[in-house]
Amino acid sequence: MKKISVFAGVCGEKVEATAESVDGRHVKISITRCCVHVEKMKATLENGPLDGFELMRNIRKSQIYDAAGECLPHVTCPVPSALHKLVEAELGLAVPVDVTIKFEKE
Repeated sequence: MKKISVFAGVCGEKVEATAESVDGRHVKISITRCCVHVEKMKATLENGPLDGFELMRNIRKSQIYDAAGECLPHVTCPVPSALHKLVEAELGLAVPVDVTIKFEKE
């Protein structure tokens, strides 16, 4: 089982989630700490195992981005991308390495 913590930025929200592989292809996501907007995504994402291979195939068909489009007020929220990275790492499709967006001072 893999776990992530996401500090979303200026909103000050922190999101925590886990993913557990069911069979090497499907993953159960559990969002254990989140904001009110991500809370609305939980019903879709925790409803049953997600097909991790399908999630990685096409961004426009991703259940995660679809739920985000319905529930999140800001397109720049890093949580959907972080959830994809979580699934990818849990299935062994990528190495679990931290991702950072850092603004450089001008």
